[in-house]
Amino acid sequence: MSGVFGIADVTKASDLDRIISTMAKRQTHYSWHQNSQTVDERAGAALGRIGIGIFNPGTQPIHSEDRAVTLVFSGELTKTEPLRHALRATNGGYSRVIDEELILAAYAHWGVKCMEQLHGQFILAILDRNKNVLILANDRFGLYPTYYRADRRRLIFAPEMKALLSAIEEPLRLRMDALAEYFRFQRLLGSKTFFEEIHVLPPATILQYHLSSGELSLTRYWDLGQTKPLPATISFDEAVEEGERLFSQAIGVAAEGSSRIGVYLSGGLDSRGIAGTLAKLGRTPQTFTFGQPGCRDEHYARQIAGAIGAHHHFYPYLDGKWIEQYAPVHVQLTEGFHSWLHMHGINMLADVRQSIDINVSGLGDLLWPDSQFTPPHLISAPDDIAFSSIFFELYHQKYSWPGLTYPEEYVLYAEPYRQQLVGAAYDSFQTELRAYSHLPYAIRAAAFNLTNHFARHLVYHVVFGRSHVEYRLPYFDLELLTFAYRLPLEIGLERRVQKGIISRYLPRVARIPATSDELPVVEGVQSQRMAKLLKRMRHQVERYLAPVSTHRSSLYADYEGWLRTDLRTWAESILFDRKTLDRGIFARDALTSLWARHLTGNELWTVGKIASIITFEMMMRELNQ
Repeated sequence: MSGVFGIADVTKASDLDRIISTMAKRQTHYSWHQNSQTVDERAGAALGRIGIGIFNPGTQPIHSEDRAVTLVFSGELTKTEPLRHALRATNGGYSRVIDEELILAAYAHWGVKCMEQLHGQFILAILDRNKNVLILANDRFGLYPTYYRADRRRLIFAPEMKALLSAIEEPLRLRMDALAEYFRFQRLLGSKTFFEEIHVLPPATILQYHLSSGELSLTRYWDLGQTKPLPATISFDEAVEEGERLFSQAIGVAAEGSSRIGVYLSGGLDSRGIAGTLAKLGRTPQTFTFGQPGCRDEHYARQIAGAIGAHHHFYPYLDGKWIEQYAPVHVQLTEGFHSWLHMHGINMLADVRQSIDINVSGLGDLLWPDSQFTPPHLISAPDDIAFSSIFFELYHQKYSWPGLTYPEEYVLYAEPYRQQLVGAAYDSFQTELRAYSHLPYAIRAAAFNLTNHFARHLVYHVVFGRSHVEYRLPYFDLELLTFAYRLPLEIGLERRVQKGIISRYLPRVARIPATSDELPVVEGVQSQRMAKLLKRMRHQVERYLAPVSTHRSSLYADYEGWLRTDLRTWAESILFDRKTLDRGIFARDALTSLWARHLTGNELWTVGKIASIITFEMMMRELNQ
């Protein structure tokens, strides 16, 4: 919910004050949420900012000295010294200190091209009265999702769609290709929302709306395709050394200031790398883990926290009842773009807020090439047809819980939706992928994933988390990210560089097995073989001398089982409710059959097909549709 919101109205409507106030109210969900607004009736515009008072806590909006330019801003800039130096070179008296003043100075000097000079995670809006234009712009990775609706009369934008409804008078129309994507992939692609009238601002985009004419333009100021591969002569040792330097630098930036910092700690690679490096820099974080008691995450995260001397918190999932309790909150904050299957950690947010101000988060599985996202048969595909076919299969079966298959969607949708939805997800996927067709396969997959897997899926974990604490995302440091994607593929695959950094520079946490394979983080073929041999020997001992140790589940939560038991009544009350069925999207007999398949427990991963339907219906009710 943190972000900026506003209206630009060509007709200079008299109700802007009422609309902007209603927008603020609809996005304020907790007592600590802070919002502020300003209205300029002469310009026909209103701007607002909403947040939790940790980043940029000062009064907003702020204005240029002549009050011709007004800014609202959410987030924070990083690595600002080069920008400050450039501004000092043109204005020797420059002494601005806060991010907002720095942005105004940069805009005064470069205009909208100043976005190329800004680094960090942010969303901003500028009203320029001299040019009679309202500008909306975001960071390179879209870390603050922002929705907008524009026509020749009015632009309206906000971090939550429900706020836009304050100024949209006509009924919203469901977007068919978006529905098809959602039930296939559990996310949307590109700039789509569930509605024809509303779009999401793409990453690294400058939107300009002219108040005199109602003309709208969108310009991308950066994309991953601009990066050039590193020379093939770079060695693995050189890659690890440079990767560690950039990673430590990014963690150092995340550790700046006096705010209380924490890490959501699993037994994986990303969070242990962050926690270990923070401790190495003298900023040992508090750590937080959730999951079923005895699962791998709980077991290994506790060991990692102990190794770095962190104060550790564990929040057990004893049953699935927390999902029914928190799913409405999750839908309120993410508006259906994020299935309740992915709201892990939401139940501990109130406690987390008491302990920390900033969560230094991972989400690095898109940064270091991994077979889950860039398997060899994808990046070595013989041609574009093979590449797109393999990639589509990964998207709806491997990147998350498997979604609907073609036969399932054919029988699930009722007419007339069937004609519009069946096959539409594949067509839409190919359309979105076409924008990256000029890139080599490895970078094509990476660039597509940054926009469509991260910015349209993973980022929503940050969105609902920001309702309580702020987030810093060191894996999205521009230097680190572009370095990782420029590496020769044979060096970067299977997270070899990331494992090398942890193994060489963080030995205390490297010795602790990872959740995925229960092997220590080691590099080198011989070391890996020895680790696997020791693991097999340990399992043999456990097999014959049980109970030497207890089997640890690889799953932190039993969503499949809970949906059959603790959540069954809740799920059925939504799936087969008259309101759901009367929409006419789903054929009741096919929906009943899909639910019956899940209840048998004879198939794995049916939960992903069902959870998206439940989430979609909850979203429609949240927006009073």
